[in-house]
Amino acid sequence: MMQLFSILLLIGLIAALGSFIYSLYEYLWNMVKIPLKKPTLKPLVGKRLFTVIKNVFLQRKLFKDPGGGIMHALMFWGFIAFGAYSMDFLLTGVDPSFKFFLTGTLADIAFFTVDVFAIIVLVDVIYAFARRWIIKVPRYKGYNGFEAAFILILIATLMITYFVLGVIRIDGYSRGIPGSIMESIPPSVTPITYAIWSVVPSPGAYAYGLYWTVWAIHAMTFLVFMVYIPRSKHLHLVAAPINVLLYDDKPRGALTKIDFENETRFGATDIRDFTWKDYMDFYACTECGRCTYNCPAFLTGKTLSPRDIIWDLRETVIAQGKKLRSSGENPAESQILTSVIGDPIKEEDLWSCTTCGACVEQCPVMIDHVDKIVDMRRSLVLNQGKAPKEALDLFRNLESYSSPWAVDPSTRGDWTAGLDVVDLSKTPDAPFDVLYWVGCVGSFDRRNQEIAKSVAKVLKKADIKFAILGSDEKCTGDPARRTGNEYLAQTLITQNIETLKTKKVKKVITNCPHCFNSLKNDYSGFGIELEVIHHTQFIDDLVKSGKIKVSATDSDSSEIYTYHDSCYLGRHNGIYEQPREIISNFSSNYQEMEMNKTKGLCCGAGGGRLWLDEKVGQKISHKRIEMADKINASTVVTACPYCMTMLDDARKVTNREEKMKIKDVAELVSERLS
Repeated sequence: MMQLFSILLLIGLIAALGSFIYSLYEYLWNMVKIPLKKPTLKPLVGKRLFTVIKNVFLQRKLFKDPGGGIMHALMFWGFIAFGAYSMDFLLTGVDPSFKFFLTGTLADIAFFTVDVFAIIVLVDVIYAFARRWIIKVPRYKGYNGFEAAFILILIATLMITYFVLGVIRIDGYSRGIPGSIMESIPPSVTPITYAIWSVVPSPGAYAYGLYWTVWAIHAMTFLVFMVYIPRSKHLHLVAAPINVLLYDDKPRGALTKIDFENETRFGATDIRDFTWKDYMDFYACTECGRCTYNCPAFLTGKTLSPRDIIWDLRETVIAQGKKLRSSGENPAESQILTSVIGDPIKEEDLWSCTTCGACVEQCPVMIDHVDKIVDMRRSLVLNQGKAPKEALDLFRNLESYSSPWAVDPSTRGDWTAGLDVVDLSKTPDAPFDVLYWVGCVGSFDRRNQEIAKSVAKVLKKADIKFAILGSDEKCTGDPARRTGNEYLAQTLITQNIETLKTKKVKKVITNCPHCFNSLKNDYSGFGIELEVIHHTQFIDDLVKSGKIKVSATDSDSSEIYTYHDSCYLGRHNGIYEQPREIISNFSSNYQEMEMNKTKGLCCGAGGGRLWLDEKVGQKISHKRIEMADKINASTVVTACPYCMTMLDDARKVTNREEKMKIKDVAELVSERLS
């Protein structure tokens, strides 16, 4: 009997392994042959291995959703523990003379771990079924229910058959059968199996037949797993660890630069325009929905789903890759490949994105959704000249006035009247230690000019020798770059860099996180390295060093403060604590909103959307103001002019003008200087 089963198992293993390898070959062929862009990654061996340990083996990012995170982590760790047992079972099944590589105490520890995790995984499977079909977790609804059920059934089958074989082993019926394993293991080493054995009746005369039946089911389940995994959403079991290891090492807030002198295809139009790393992102997707259910556009009724974008691109790559292989066409010259924009990716979804990075932050396998969306925007703008009307108006203003508005550039420094601020456009040789980059919103928007004035007052109080560029300052290019007009963005970036070099600027302070991110993360790719500091960081340092003193006012005891995290300051650049620490200097009446820090809800203005109409669903800024109202906040503190504009408008439109104020950190500090 064992000889027959060994032969059948060997044939099955060869077939399953062949199917598995061929599936991987198809995916690798797509990655190597189709993309026209060839990105390079820095080695960073130590950092990459640490990231794998943290996010794959310790499952860190999954714990952002504790319920699902604990479930998935236990199942993952259970399968790692089950690896030693699986190897012993399969190799002994093929060759009964095979000796397990662990012996004695090490074998006891290995099989004890397997036994404990087997019951944990079985309970986990039941919990997973409950989450999807009884509790009905919203982010699972409508997505590959059959595949999820099938894989859970396979896992449960493995665990149940493991316990049945273990009970037969303890009964002694499998002793002496070639190919049986764990025979030398004392019952106490497998306590869960021993506990089950103690309460189930002995199979008696049926033991031999039951053993081979269960053994065959157990072996077949392994083989089905091997065939099914790479052909389903569970491809992530293979792709995700590799994707985490090869994560994109550029700063999260940075975008890939287009080389207009050497590139002829701009943005991402079809699957050729994505990189092999993008393909790895597609393959690694677990379809868990964490990205979509943290997306501000989706949460406010838009049709944008970051999960759907990644999954649709994955399915398109797989389908069109098969066509290319069967046709034998050169992908670079192929007429088979069609645009992914329009079908399957809707243009309206691309323009709904605020580039806030919530999807990237939540993704457990480190997929970068934002870069792909911006690349498809680039295709629309640069190849077809297509964009929402408001975006086209934005581009015209940036081209003509170097700002998003049709305002005379010579008035950029007018807000400084009466403040005695050094303006380098008027006094180019004036000495300074720090450049204050005001930004377009701070320069031209009346409400945000108050923030710029407050920053200036704080810097002067601390005796900081600073200057502004005045009319020499131009938009950093952020709105153009994030809305897909890379050419216009690079024009502005080049002009600004020339100015910065001429003025010999080394250190920059800015109160705009979008300017901060551009100067810090984008500009370094264009030949200039600057020390860029956000005003909350700078002010926090001034307070801690004693250069300024902040005292509470009489009204602070009755105010309830909350802080709204700017996406480009927080998720994109990791600055969360300094604004909160500044507030703690004058008030202990502080409450967090329900979505904060890494899970902070976007104001709705990023990705150029400050200048685009929000016509579908609830306005994102209105949802955020509702969150502030739920905790009875009387003052919402911001650290971004975009957030100020959006939340101040939401406060007025939703009739909260009397009960709630919107204040920038710099304004609060300026009012409390002593």
